[in-house]
Amino acid sequence: MNYIEGIEKAFKEYIGENSIDKLKETITKKPMILIAGDQLTGKSTQAKRLSEKYNGKNLSVGTLFREEAKRRGVSVAEQARLLKKERGIDVQIDYSTCKMIGGMGLDVDLAVIEGRQPAFMGGFMESLGKEGLVRIYLGCSVREQALRFLKRETTKEDYLFVKEKLPEEDFENLEDVAKEIDKLDIPNTKSVMKAFIDNQNRDEDDRERYHKLYGFDYRDVEGYDVIINTTNKEVEDVAKEIIESIEKYDESWIERRP
Repeated sequence: MNYIEGIEKAFKEYIGENSIDKLKETITKKPMILIAGDQLTGKSTQAKRLSEKYNGKNLSVGTLFREEAKRRGVSVAEQARLLKKERGIDVQIDYSTCKMIGGMGLDVDLAVIEGRQPAFMGGFMESLGKEGLVRIYLGCSVREQALRFLKRETTKEDYLFVKEKLPEEDFENLEDVAKEIDKLDIPNTKSVMKAFIDNQNRDEDDRERYHKLYGFDYRDVEGYDVIINTTNKEVEDVAKEIIESIEKYDESWIERRP
Protein backbone atom coordinates (compact mmCIF):
# COMPACT_ATOMS: atom_id res chain seq x y z
CA MET A 1 0.00 0.00 0.00
CA ASN A 2 1.53 3.35 -1.01
CA TYR A 3 1.15 6.39 1.21
CA ILE A 4 -1.69 7.86 -0.90
CA GLU A 5 -3.74 4.77 -0.19
CA GLY A 6 -2.66 4.87 3.44
CA ILE A 7 -3.88 8.44 3.90
CA GLU A 8 -7.20 7.74 2.16
CA LYS A 9 -7.77 4.66 4.31
CA ALA A 10 -7.03 6.57 7.53
CA PHE A 11 -9.26 9.52 6.58
CA LYS A 12 -12.19 7.23 5.80
CA GLU A 13 -11.67 5.33 9.05
CA TYR A 14 -11.20 8.26 11.42
CA ILE A 15 -12.95 11.18 9.66
CA GLY A 16 -15.72 9.45 7.71
CA GLU A 17 -16.56 7.63 4.48
CA ASN A 18 -17.42 10.90 2.76
CA SER A 19 -14.25 12.65 3.96
CA ILE A 20 -12.49 12.39 0.59
CA ASP A 21 -15.41 13.94 -1.29
CA LYS A 22 -15.44 16.79 1.23
CA LEU A 23 -11.71 17.37 0.65
CA LYS A 24 -12.26 17.60 -3.10
CA GLU A 25 -14.73 20.42 -2.43
CA THR A 26 -11.97 22.47 -0.75
CA ILE A 27 -9.70 22.45 -3.81
CA THR A 28 -9.09 25.84 -5.40
CA LYS A 29 -6.62 27.07 -8.01
CA LYS A 30 -4.65 28.95 -5.37
CA PRO A 31 -0.98 27.83 -5.38
CA MET A 32 0.76 26.67 -2.23
CA ILE A 33 4.35 26.39 -1.03
CA LEU A 34 4.69 23.48 1.39
CA ILE A 35 7.83 23.68 3.50
CA ALA A 36 9.25 21.10 5.90
CA GLY A 37 12.54 20.23 7.55
CA ASP A 38 14.31 18.98 10.64
CA GLN A 39 14.60 20.96 13.84
CA LEU A 40 16.42 24.29 13.53
CA THR A 41 16.83 24.16 9.78
CA GLY A 42 15.09 27.51 9.44
CA LYS A 43 11.75 26.39 8.02
CA SER A 44 9.63 28.80 10.08
CA THR A 45 11.88 31.75 9.25
CA GLN A 46 11.92 30.91 5.56
CA ALA A 47 8.17 30.27 5.44
CA LYS A 48 7.61 33.80 6.75
CA ARG A 49 10.02 35.26 4.18
CA LEU A 50 8.40 33.36 1.31
CA SER A 51 4.91 34.51 2.28
CA GLU A 52 6.17 38.11 2.29
CA LYS A 53 8.00 37.64 -1.01
CA TYR A 54 4.91 36.44 -2.86
CA ASN A 55 2.32 38.49 -0.94
CA GLY A 56 0.84 35.33 0.50
CA LYS A 57 -0.26 34.06 3.88
CA ASN A 58 2.05 32.24 6.29
CA LEU A 59 0.28 29.21 7.80
CA SER A 60 1.57 26.60 10.24
CA VAL A 61 0.54 23.04 11.00
CA GLY A 62 1.51 23.85 14.59
CA THR A 63 -1.51 26.16 14.73
CA LEU A 64 -3.74 23.25 13.76
CA PHE A 65 -2.19 21.19 16.56
CA ARG A 66 -3.05 23.89 19.09
CA GLU A 67 -6.56 24.27 17.69
CA GLU A 68 -7.14 20.53 17.96
CA ALA A 69 -5.99 20.57 21.59
CA LYS A 70 -8.44 23.38 22.30
CA ARG A 71 -11.25 21.49 20.56
CA ARG A 72 -10.55 18.46 22.73
CA GLY A 73 -10.30 20.56 25.89
CA VAL A 74 -6.74 19.51 26.73
CA SER A 75 -3.42 21.30 27.00
CA VAL A 76 -0.90 21.17 24.18
CA ALA A 77 1.43 19.12 26.41
CA GLU A 78 -1.34 16.64 27.24
CA GLN A 79 -2.25 16.28 23.59
CA ALA A 80 1.41 15.55 22.77
CA ARG A 81 1.28 12.69 25.27
CA LEU A 82 -2.03 11.44 23.88
CA LEU A 83 -0.53 11.21 20.37
CA LYS A 84 1.34 8.06 21.40
CA LYS A 85 -1.90 6.14 21.93
CA GLU A 86 -4.62 7.99 19.98
CA ARG A 87 -4.07 7.89 16.24
CA GLY A 88 -7.19 9.91 15.58
CA ILE A 89 -5.45 13.09 16.78
CA ASP A 90 -2.82 12.84 14.05
CA VAL A 91 -5.41 12.06 11.43
CA GLN A 92 -7.62 15.02 12.36
CA ILE A 93 -4.66 17.42 12.18
CA ASP A 94 -3.58 15.93 8.84
CA TYR A 95 -7.10 16.19 7.48
CA SER A 96 -7.17 19.86 8.52
CA THR A 97 -3.79 20.30 6.81
CA CYS A 98 -5.25 18.91 3.59
CA LYS A 99 -8.16 21.34 3.77
CA MET A 100 -5.67 24.15 4.29
CA ILE A 101 -3.73 23.01 1.22
CA GLY A 102 -6.96 22.98 -0.77
CA GLY A 103 -7.15 26.75 -0.26
CA MET A 104 -10.87 27.14 0.41
CA GLY A 105 -11.49 30.24 2.53
CA LEU A 106 -8.01 31.65 1.99
CA ASP A 107 -8.37 35.44 1.72
CA VAL A 108 -5.21 35.92 -0.38
CA ASP A 109 -3.98 34.41 -3.64
CA LEU A 110 -1.54 31.88 -2.16
CA ALA A 111 -0.14 30.48 1.08
CA VAL A 112 3.08 29.09 2.50
CA ILE A 113 2.36 26.16 4.82
CA GLU A 114 5.07 25.06 7.25
CA GLY A 115 5.20 21.85 9.26
CA ARG A 116 6.53 18.30 9.29
CA GLN A 117 4.11 16.55 6.97
CA PRO A 118 2.53 19.08 4.55
CA ALA A 119 4.48 17.90 1.50
CA PHE A 120 3.03 14.41 1.77
CA MET A 121 -0.44 15.73 2.50
CA GLY A 122 0.10 17.87 -0.59
CA GLY A 123 0.89 14.73 -2.57
CA PHE A 124 -2.43 13.32 -1.46
CA MET A 125 -4.25 16.50 -2.45
CA GLU A 126 -2.57 16.36 -5.85
CA SER A 127 -4.04 12.89 -6.28
CA LEU A 128 -7.46 14.53 -5.79
CA GLY A 129 -6.76 17.21 -8.40
CA LYS A 130 -4.97 20.03 -6.54
CA GLU A 131 -2.44 21.87 -8.70
CA GLY A 132 0.20 24.57 -8.16
CA LEU A 133 2.10 22.98 -5.28
CA VAL A 134 5.82 23.30 -4.58
CA ARG A 135 7.22 21.03 -1.85
CA ILE A 136 10.39 22.22 -0.13
CA TYR A 137 12.64 20.37 2.31
CA LEU A 138 15.26 22.17 4.41
CA GLY A 139 18.06 20.17 5.97
CA CYS A 140 21.35 20.82 7.71
CA SER A 141 24.13 18.85 9.34
CA VAL A 142 23.75 17.42 12.83
CA ARG A 143 26.67 19.59 13.94
CA GLU A 144 24.91 22.70 12.65
CA GLN A 145 21.65 21.76 14.37
CA ALA A 146 23.45 21.39 17.69
CA LEU A 147 25.20 24.74 17.32
CA ARG A 148 21.96 26.50 16.44
CA PHE A 149 20.29 25.03 19.51
CA LEU A 150 23.18 26.13 21.72
CA LYS A 151 23.03 29.61 20.21
CA ARG A 152 19.38 29.82 21.19
CA GLU A 153 19.63 28.25 24.64
CA THR A 154 23.06 29.29 26.04
CA THR A 155 25.15 32.43 26.36
CA LYS A 156 26.79 34.00 23.35
CA GLU A 157 30.22 33.30 24.84
CA ASP A 158 29.53 29.59 25.35
CA TYR A 159 28.08 29.25 21.88
CA LEU A 160 31.07 30.92 20.21
CA PHE A 161 33.50 28.81 22.23
CA VAL A 162 31.79 25.56 21.23
CA LYS A 163 31.55 26.68 17.62
CA GLU A 164 35.29 27.27 17.54
CA LYS A 165 36.30 24.05 19.33
CA LEU A 166 33.75 21.55 17.99
CA PRO A 167 35.40 19.37 15.33
CA GLU A 168 34.39 20.03 11.74
CA GLU A 169 33.11 16.57 10.91
CA ASP A 170 29.99 14.83 9.69
CA PHE A 171 28.52 13.53 12.94
CA GLU A 172 26.03 10.67 12.56
CA ASN A 173 23.76 11.72 15.42
CA LEU A 174 23.26 14.24 18.20
CA GLU A 175 24.60 11.87 20.82
CA ASP A 176 28.00 11.92 19.14
CA VAL A 177 27.95 15.72 19.03
CA ALA A 178 26.97 15.87 22.71
CA LYS A 179 29.94 13.68 23.65
CA GLU A 180 32.32 16.09 21.93
CA ILE A 181 30.70 19.09 23.59
CA ASP A 182 30.94 17.39 27.01
CA LYS A 183 34.71 17.16 26.54
CA LEU A 184 34.84 20.97 26.48
CA ASP A 185 33.55 20.99 30.07
CA ILE A 186 31.30 24.05 29.80
CA PRO A 187 28.61 24.49 32.50
CA ASN A 188 24.98 24.00 31.39
CA THR A 189 25.75 22.73 27.89
CA LYS A 190 25.25 19.14 29.00
CA SER A 191 21.68 19.83 30.17
CA VAL A 192 20.99 21.92 27.05
CA MET A 193 22.12 19.12 24.74
CA LYS A 194 20.07 16.60 26.70
CA ALA A 195 16.98 18.74 26.11
CA PHE A 196 17.76 18.88 22.40
CA ILE A 197 18.25 15.12 22.20
CA ASP A 198 14.92 14.63 23.98
CA ASN A 199 13.29 16.84 21.33
CA GLN A 200 14.94 14.80 18.61
CA ASN A 201 13.70 11.56 20.18
CA ARG A 202 10.14 12.91 20.13
CA ASP A 203 10.62 13.67 16.45
CA GLU A 204 11.70 10.08 15.89
CA ASP A 205 8.51 8.95 17.64
CA ASP A 206 6.51 11.15 15.27
CA ARG A 207 8.26 9.67 12.23
CA GLU A 208 7.47 6.16 13.42
CA ARG A 209 3.81 7.02 13.98
CA TYR A 210 3.46 8.50 10.50
CA HIS A 211 5.13 5.51 8.92
CA LYS A 212 2.83 3.08 10.72
CA LEU A 213 -0.27 5.14 10.01
CA TYR A 214 0.30 6.13 6.37
CA GLY A 215 3.44 4.44 5.12
CA PHE A 216 5.66 7.49 4.57
CA ASP A 217 8.72 9.04 6.21
CA TYR A 218 8.52 12.82 6.08
CA ARG A 219 12.32 12.96 5.90
CA ASP A 220 12.28 11.00 2.65
CA VAL A 221 13.49 13.57 0.13
CA GLU A 222 11.70 11.71 -2.67
CA GLY A 223 8.57 13.49 -1.46
CA TYR A 224 9.93 16.97 -2.22
CA ASP A 225 10.45 19.12 -5.31
CA VAL A 226 13.13 21.43 -3.89
CA ILE A 227 15.79 20.35 -1.38
CA ILE A 228 18.03 22.94 0.27
CA ASN A 229 20.95 22.36 2.65
CA THR A 230 21.12 25.31 5.07
CA THR A 231 24.39 24.32 6.77
CA ASN A 232 26.74 27.28 7.34
CA LYS A 233 24.47 29.60 5.36
CA GLU A 234 23.03 32.96 6.37
CA VAL A 235 19.25 33.41 6.43
CA GLU A 236 19.34 35.82 3.48
CA ASP A 237 21.42 33.42 1.38
CA VAL A 238 19.08 30.53 2.09
CA ALA A 239 16.08 32.69 1.16
CA LYS A 240 17.68 33.62 -2.15
CA GLU A 241 18.52 29.98 -2.91
CA ILE A 242 14.97 28.85 -2.13
CA ILE A 243 13.39 31.51 -4.35
CA GLU A 244 15.74 30.72 -7.23
CA SER A 245 15.02 27.00 -6.85
CA ILE A 246 11.25 27.52 -6.74
CA GLU A 247 11.25 29.68 -9.85
CA LYS A 248 13.53 27.25 -11.66
CA TYR A 249 11.28 24.35 -10.71
CA ASP A 250 8.13 26.18 -11.81
CA GLU A 251 8.55 29.38 -13.84
CA SER A 252 4.98 30.47 -13.06
CA TRP A 253 6.28 31.64 -9.65
CA ILE A 254 8.26 34.35 -11.41
CA GLU A 255 4.95 35.92 -12.45
CA ARG A 256 3.79 35.98 -8.82
CA ARG A 257 6.50 38.38 -7.71
CA PRO A 258 5.01 41.67 -6.43
